[in-house]
Amino acid sequence: MSLNSLMRWLKPREMVFFDLLESATSNTYQAAQLFDREIRTGDPVRFAELRRQMKDLEHTGDDITHEIIDRLNSTFVTPIEREDILHLAHAIDDVVDRIHAVCERLILYRIASVKPAVTEISSLLVEGAGELLHLVRSLRNMSNGKEIRDRIRRVHTLENKADSIYHAALAEIFEDPKDPIELIKWKEILEQVEDATDKVELVAKVVGSTVMKNA
Repeated sequence: MSLNSLMRWLKPREMVFFDLLESATSNTYQAAQLFDREIRTGDPVRFAELRRQMKDLEHTGDDITHEIIDRLNSTFVTPIEREDILHLAHAIDDVVDRIHAVCERLILYRIASVKPAVTEISSLLVEGAGELLHLVRSLRNMSNGKEIRDRIRRVHTLENKADSIYHAALAEIFEDPKDPIELIKWKEILEQVEDATDKVELVAKVVGSTVMKNA
């Protein structure tokens, strides 16, 4: 057993769940930053390396989720309801899954340049993932309800902006569809990246409902 694993087992069990959820959220934030940074380079040659690194982050997220499930199965008392912990773990993991899905399609569809709408939504995704870092950390101390509500509202606003960009981009590609195949490719890519912002908002909502239960 590694030193980090030993330290985790020595900590009070209730603290370990917070540690793991925060680690999962940090992994999600790293994924959002990586995606945003690489697609802005305008270099399709780097997309293969982006996909490889994103796959590593996806595996890290999966490992954290599996550890949370294993600990839930072996822990009698949890700091918050086990259903909320499980819901949060899967919701956080889903964000990275959606980002990875976009990276896969960049390679599969041989995308040479990224549409501005994708980078616009990506920027909002990074901002939303950053808010999740604060929200998930707030589960340790739920006393500051106003700050939590404000951050949840900010995430909701970000998702609305992403939704508007997504619909405008869809209208644009359908307005003059010269190449039906290209239209299908970009429709799917836009759907996936916008769905990632939906998943960020879902995490924020789960944090909000969890805080309400424990207020």
